[in-house]
Formats: sequence, structure tokens, C-alpha cells
Amino acid sequence: MMSKVVIMLALLVAFACAIHTVDYYAYPKYELKYGVEDPHTGDRKERVELRDGDLVKQEYTWGEKDRIVKVAKVDAHDVPVQISIGKGLY
Repeated sequence: MMSKVVIMLALLVAFACAIHTVDYYAYPKYELKYGVEDPHTGDRKERVELRDGDLVKQEYTWGEKDRIVKVAKVDAHDVPVQISIGKGLY
């Protein structure tokens, strides 16, 4: 009888240890950049994103066949800004 109590107590302790979880907050920090280029159409697209905590900065760049390069810069909680660079602009 005593061995059953010891076994039950050991199982209870093992179960209590097994359900212990660690909750932690991982600080969000990363930077990524990628792009593609199509030699057939002449299109080129790039994307850059930087995050450091709550600060997020993004930049999109795309070049079209008529050699106009467009850049859109976006910061977290800001209005996106689009800049066009190239010939034939008004």
C-alpha cells in the first residue's frame, strides 16, 4: 500500500514538472532585402524591410522598361511616400 502512495506521489510530481512552461518575449529585430530582375521585359523590383522593436521601415523600388525608377518609402504609422525618378516626368 505504501509503495502505491509513493508511486502516485512520484507521478503527481512528474506531471507537475512536465506542465511547467516558460513564457518569454523575443525582441523583434530583423532586416531583409530581396529583388528580382526580368531581362526579357526590363523590369526590376526590390524590397527592403527593417524592424527594430516597434520601428518598421520599408522601401519598395521598381524600375520599368521606360527607365523610370519609382521608390515608395513607408515608416510605421506614417503615410507612404512615392518618389519617381527618370525621364519623361512632368
